[in-house]
Amino acid sequence: MTKKIIKSISESLSVLIGLPLRAVTRSGPSIYFNFGDLVKVNGIVLRDENGIVLRDENGQVLYEQSLQGKYALDTLCAMRFICGNEVIFAKSDIFLPTNEQFNKEGFVWDTFDWHTVGNSLFDELLDKHFCGDFNEYFVKSVKVGRFGDLIISFNNNFVFEFFADSSGYSENWRFGEIDSTDSLVVSSKGIIDEALL
Repeated sequence: MTKKIIKSISESLSVLIGLPLRAVTRSGPSIYFNFGDLVKVNGIVLRDENGIVLRDENGQVLYEQSLQGKYALDTLCAMRFICGNEVIFAKSDIFLPTNEQFNKEGFVWDTFDWHTVGNSLFDELLDKHFCGDFNEYFVKSVKVGRFGDLIISFNNNFVFEFFADSSGYSENWRFGEIDSTDSLVVSSKGIIDEALL
């Protein structure tokens, strides 16, 4: 990746500096981060008791709305959350059972369902650390590496590290406004032009 591309990516992410972390969630192996001022975002389509899509007086589909941070970072690559010399949690924890499940007599790996949120060690550690409260995390700095690696440091010495873990033009992470269809999509080789996908 050229210095010019790294600079461009860094400039795009610089809007995060000073903003609060709002949420960390996951779906399957994808991890989602939310930052910034809260904005209303359309969620799931509202339906009546018969499953019919609800519409307003102008015929527009109605959605359940929620408040989310203005900026979203969606990651597919390896990551870890650290403070000093301690790894608090990492992506591979998604594929491990909670401590309670693992310590339960008769635990069987073949029946472990990591896809379900709440079943994995990642979910357990995330809940334990944040307890649903992200008020102490403000972005202090953002650094982009030559392979699209990303480091987000917070004011309280905690750090998210993201590692580009593909050799080609496959997506490692994407960044953009939560309600926009335009995203900055990054691979280990540089920015991916979504028009080519």
